[in-house]
Amino acid sequence: MDPNDFWLAAKNPVHALMNIAIERAQREDRSRIFDLLKMANMHHIPSQEMPALTYENYFVARLDGKIVGFCGYKILVGSEAKTELMVVDPVVRGRGVGYKLQVRRMEDMLVKGIKTLTTNTDLPATIEWYKKNFGYKEVGTLKKYHEFGDPNIDHWTTLRVDLTEWDKTRQRG
Repeated sequence: MDPNDFWLAAKNPVHALMNIAIERAQREDRSRIFDLLKMANMHHIPSQEMPALTYENYFVARLDGKIVGFCGYKILVGSEAKTELMVVDPVVRGRGVGYKLQVRRMEDMLVKGIKTLTTNTDLPATIEWYKKNFGYKEVGTLKKYHEFGDPNIDHWTTLRVDLTEWDKTRQRG
């Protein structure tokens, strides 16, 4: 895709959403995933903030074949899981890419029997986005070990959602 075409696609939400494909991440996606992580200052892996990056429960968003976002999660114990990383290329932010990624990973967890999902995030706008769109509730904070995400925020806000309730709410709505 020509870079100018990519920019035009990103500026046209209808075009961008029609051409977004959410797929399981593959090892060969690693280079582009790390490019995205660098854009969000979340590339310090391995670290105390993010010990490892596995691809078992990760998804990428492709716009006309180019990876423009990704996200993942980790199953903790029993029916509990934790999100791990979500980054969307700044060129396509605000076009529904993050929403599609989040829905896909939540649906994947539901199929695996996950009932409780925890997310740690630092940006106030992102915290509100999770609460507004997915029914998360704030349950606490965690101190950051080092600069990861927004360097001006020294803690993570911990959010939690009941996936079964989220699924019922979206089916009614």
